[in-house]
Amino acid sequence: MKLSIRAQAVIGIGMIEVVMLIVLLYSVFHFIDSSTTDEVERRAQSIARIFAATAADDVLSLDLGSLQSFVDAAARTPGTAFARVTDYNGHLLAEAGNSDSLRRSFQRSRETGGLPGLYMAQATIVKAGLNYGTVEIGLDLREQLQGIEQVKRRSLIIAALEVLAAALFSIAAGYYLVRRLKHIRRVLGRVNNGEYSQRVNDSQLDEVSEVASEIDRLAERIAWEKGTSERRIAELEELNGVLQKRLAEYRRHR
Repeated sequence: MKLSIRAQAVIGIGMIEVVMLIVLLYSVFHFIDSSTTDEVERRAQSIARIFAATAADDVLSLDLGSLQSFVDAAARTPGTAFARVTDYNGHLLAEAGNSDSLRRSFQRSRETGGLPGLYMAQATIVKAGLNYGTVEIGLDLREQLQGIEQVKRRSLIIAALEVLAAALFSIAAGYYLVRRLKHIRRVLGRVNNGEYSQRVNDSQLDEVSEVASEIDRLAERIAWEKGTSERRIAELEELNGVLQKRLAEYRRHR
């Protein structure tokens, strides 16, 4: 299958652009996911530790009413799906939040890999080196994940537009190059047909113009050689006429 220079330029530039964008997008998406996960983990652990320190006195005194009020307030914090407090034996002391989230078994989200819509973290209630219980929290990351997906979709759209722009640019560049090459081919065809006065006259400063200059010099050399050959032939014909005339005169005088 024969491919034109324009098609080769489009395919070549397109492949380079696609490969580079894939590498770039993979790096950007990986950075977004890893940095977001690290930031969410720091935020979740910070909230859990503060929650544990604040709830410690109510747990030690078993003031379940005050503890429940505190847990209710914590669960109403924007971005918090649930909050739960258990004693050192794992018995539930207080919980509040989204019912669907509360029914899910606790699992540290950092250990699951990826960034789930419900991010769970826990901290231990410690006083004087003794473990008195555990607090568990769940962060609702659905809006944040939607924002990340929107950023990724926009990045993909921008990448697609960039590939399209590169394709259009390569088509335009290929058209310009092919037009110059077609002009060179026309001049060569005319020179081949004996029109030695034709010239390419490419004024650009690139490899194509160098080839065009060589063709112009070759055409000039052929025209010069043809002119020289024609003059020599004319001179020989004239000389031959003179010789024939003298030969005829010589024969008459014999």
